[in-house]
Amino acid sequence: MKERAEVTVEKLVHGGSGLARLESGQAVFVPGVLPGERVRIEIRRKRKGFLEANLVEVITPSKDRISPPCNGEKQCTGATWPYISYPAQLAFKQEILLDTLARIGGITPKRPLPVIPSPRIDHYRLRTQFNVRTSGGKQRIGFFRQGSYDLIEVDDAFLINPLINKTLKGVRMLADRLPPLAEIHINATPSGEVHLLLFSEQDTLPPLEAFFTDLGKAVPEVIGISGFANRKKVFALGRNQLVLELGGLKLLATEGNFFQVNWEQNANMVRTVLDFAALAGGETVLDLYCGIGNFSLPLAQKAKAVIGIESGYAAIDDAKANAALNNITNAEFIADDLQKGLKTLIQRKMRSEVIVLDPPRAGATLKTLERVLAFVPQKIVYVSCNPATLARDLKFFHLFGFRLDRLQPLDMFPYTYHIECVAEMVREE
Repeated sequence: MKERAEVTVEKLVHGGSGLARLESGQAVFVPGVLPGERVRIEIRRKRKGFLEANLVEVITPSKDRISPPCNGEKQCTGATWPYISYPAQLAFKQEILLDTLARIGGITPKRPLPVIPSPRIDHYRLRTQFNVRTSGGKQRIGFFRQGSYDLIEVDDAFLINPLINKTLKGVRMLADRLPPLAEIHINATPSGEVHLLLFSEQDTLPPLEAFFTDLGKAVPEVIGISGFANRKKVFALGRNQLVLELGGLKLLATEGNFFQVNWEQNANMVRTVLDFAALAGGETVLDLYCGIGNFSLPLAQKAKAVIGIESGYAAIDDAKANAALNNITNAEFIADDLQKGLKTLIQRKMRSEVIVLDPPRAGATLKTLERVLAFVPQKIVYVSCNPATLARDLKFFHLFGFRLDRLQPLDMFPYTYHIECVAEMVREE
C-alpha cells in the first residue's frame, strides 16, 4: 500500500502541478489540483528534496474548478487543465510566469502587462502529430498517454481544429490502404487547407496515388501528402505548401515547416513584437530563430533592414520565398547554426539596434547570448514558451546592463499549462 496523505495546495508551479507540503514540511507536487484545495493524495515517487504524488480525491474544491468542457481521454487528451475555469487559467499563468522570473532570474518586470486571452479557447490547434501503432492487424492512430506508450485513439479532440479531426476520420476510414507507419502529421490553415506528412520506419513506401485520390473525395480540403521513409522524403502528391495570411502578408509553409498552432493568437504576438521593437525606420534588426519569416517580414515593413537566421534550411527557403512573394527587398536570410551565423555577421562589423529572439523551449545557448551582446543592441525582444529558460536568459542580459521593461504574456495554448510571452529588455542609460 502506497503512502497516502491529506494536504492543502499552496500554489501552481511551472509545469502545471500544485505545490503542497506534508505535515513534516516536505514539498510534494500533485497534478490536477488548484490553489487552496484540500486534497487526498498518494505518494508515487520520491525525488531528491521533494515528492511526487497522484490525486486521489478533492476534499474541498476551489471555486475555480469546473466540469471539463470535453469528455474523457478521447476528447480531452492534450488538455492538461480542463478542470480550471478560463479566467482562472489566465491568472495562474501570469502568476507562474512572474514567480518563475523572480525565483530563477531574480528579476521583476517594470511594467507587467495582463495576459492576452486567446481569441479561441477550443479547437485552435492547426498542427498535430499523431502516433501510429498496429494492434490486431489494424493501424491505430492517436496520442500516447502521458508518460507511457499506451495509445489513445482520439476522436473529435477538444483542442484540435475541426478540419484536422475531419481529416483524421478520413485517414482512419482508409487506414487499411496505408503501409505500416510510425507517425502522421496533419497541418491545416484557417482558410481551409490541409496537408499530411506520413512517416514510416521502412526503407521505402509504396505508391499512394489512389489513397490520395480517395482521401480527397472524403476530405476535399486536403491539398497534398508527403511521404518519408526513415526520415528521407520519398514522394510528394499534390501541393506541398500551405498558405497562411498574416496582417496583409502571405506566408508559405512547406511540408511541416513550423508555424504557430494558434494562428489567431499569433497575430497578437506579432503585433506585440512590433510594439516592443518600436521601430522608427532606420534600424537594422536581427531576427534569431526566424523560421519562415513570421516576425522578420512584418519587422522589415518598418525597419531599414532585417536579417533572419535559422538553422533549418527548408524554413529559410520558405522565408526567402515569402519575402519575394510579398515584394519585401530589405530582408536577408541566413541558413546556419545560430552561433556560426552570428559570428559571420560580427566579422562583417555589423551593428543592430534591435534584436528579436524566439528560441525553442531549451532557450538560447550561452554562446548565442554572448554574441548577441557583440552587436551592441539598444533593445532585445525575447519571445518565449518556457518561463524557466526565459528567466535564465533574461538574467544573463540583466547582468550586462539590460532591464526588463514590459512583459506581455499571451495565452497561445488554452486549457494547458503552457505559457507564451514577449519580454522587452532595454539597455539602461
